[in-house]
Amino acid sequence: MSVRSAAYNMDEDILLCRVYIEISEDPVVGINQTSDRLWSRIEEAFNGERLEHWEIRTKRSMQARLDTIQKAARRLNACIKQIENMHQSGASNEDIMFKAKVLFTKDSKFKAGWKFDHVWNIVKNFQKFKDCSTSSRRNQFVNYVSSESENPTPDSVGQASPGISSFSLNLEDSNTGSPSERPIGVKKAKLKRKNDVNTSLTINEMQETNKKIAEEMKRANDHMQTQLDMQKKRYELKKSKEDNKTLRQDLSKIEDPNVRAFIRAQQAQIMKEKAQNESQPDPSTPATFSDYFNNLGGSGANLPYY
Repeated sequence: MSVRSAAYNMDEDILLCRVYIEISEDPVVGINQTSDRLWSRIEEAFNGERLEHWEIRTKRSMQARLDTIQKAARRLNACIKQIENMHQSGASNEDIMFKAKVLFTKDSKFKAGWKFDHVWNIVKNFQKFKDCSTSSRRNQFVNYVSSESENPTPDSVGQASPGISSFSLNLEDSNTGSPSERPIGVKKAKLKRKNDVNTSLTINEMQETNKKIAEEMKRANDHMQTQLDMQKKRYELKKSKEDNKTLRQDLSKIEDPNVRAFIRAQQAQIMKEKAQNESQPDPSTPATFSDYFNNLGGSGANLPYY
């Protein structure tokens, strides 16, 4: 009985994606290499660079893991495009990515959410990992077949297209029905409207949630500020009582000269602080007429007294 291999860690994912892209885009070999040769080179490069404590990976294991990453990356790419097409003004790249990840979880195949941030910067610009439209797949398929034969038969198509999956062939066949069949464009338009509605609902839910969070934070800040104001008032009241108690002490009754000198210094400091506080005007108290014309008719104005 075969033993199930351990799950890939993040470093293994990064190495696998990097090795795959480097080898598949090799300018010397290019696309002329067969699929078996491609994966043999990937297997050799990956296991040659792996750390000693990592498990040795087979071509089949690597293909399965890369297929999982590819499907998720294509779906996230599609979600990003869908959010960008909404043309939301002022939306940053971070906002778009966040909303795309929320939309990503709405797909029943990816309810667990996006799990490949660690390889996103490697695969996001690689064509294999991008979401391809049906029209682009159709053009690639037609160009490939026409290069092999002017009038290909079903057998020749199957033989000349080892890199095209049966899913792609079935998809293209479904687009070439009789004129009486319902156009695929109508289905796409309905699906797009449905996705737009779901996206709009999701964004509205997010906005409501953010609004509630902001209100809760404001209430918490107001409550904290109220507590701080109360603490400040209690501290000022306590200090005022202690200062008054210190000022009322009779120095003549204190026998210890050191204590007497200390109390005298405290009293002097308290009186200095009180004088400073009294000299500073209260900004909340409006200025009176006499504040501006307190020397009117006095000696400083060189005017006669009235």
